[in-house]
Amino acid sequence: MADEMENPLPAARSLIVIVDRARRRLIRLQLPQHLRMIERAEGMISRAEADLLFRLAADAEGCIVEVGSYRGRSTIALALGAGATPVFAIEPHEAFTGILGGMFGPEDRGAFYKAMLRSGAYRNVRLINLSSETVTPGWQRHVGMLWIDGDHSYEGVRRDWEAWKPHLASQAVVAFDDSLDETIGPHRLIRELMASGDLTAIEQVGKVTALRRKGSSNNFDDDLA
Repeated sequence: MADEMENPLPAARSLIVIVDRARRRLIRLQLPQHLRMIERAEGMISRAEADLLFRLAADAEGCIVEVGSYRGRSTIALALGAGATPVFAIEPHEAFTGILGGMFGPEDRGAFYKAMLRSGAYRNVRLINLSSETVTPGWQRHVGMLWIDGDHSYEGVRRDWEAWKPHLASQAVVAFDDSLDETIGPHRLIRELMASGDLTAIEQVGKVTALRRKGSSNNFDDDLA
């Protein structure tokens, strides 16, 4: 009799897993193509934040520079929005522990390569495994969009900003990740740049804030004050 009374829980759990996978696949199929492309890539930006990067990249006048690429999620969003415009991914992919405790290293480079191949973003992405201050002294392109998502310490994010500032086009967009956390560098730097008049905030989605160089007619209700 005991043999005939099988435990139904394993079968129920398997069914739940199958249904959940089908649900997630259906959701992905309903997304715009550029958002479907990023779903398989690892990263720390949300779907809505990726869509913002896609839109900003589509309007960039000049090449796009990403500082901090991790495993390529945001890179794909930028590349798909940019079309044929080159996206330069500045990411050393060396052992590093971030201010928020994240652990990064060479394994991320392997995942980045796979994400570029899987998405096709390799066609206009140029990975540069060096830091901003090493790359920029000889830089010769106007940067239409700068996405900063590297070292989140104040010293680190300011170093990246100062390195790329001389190469920004007159109406360049600069976007920062993790911009709302008052305890880390991006928030502090954004407030300083807005107070000095260097940048004007134009849009905020999730934890990402996008700004434009001084002289733009765009306005934004400042949520950072």
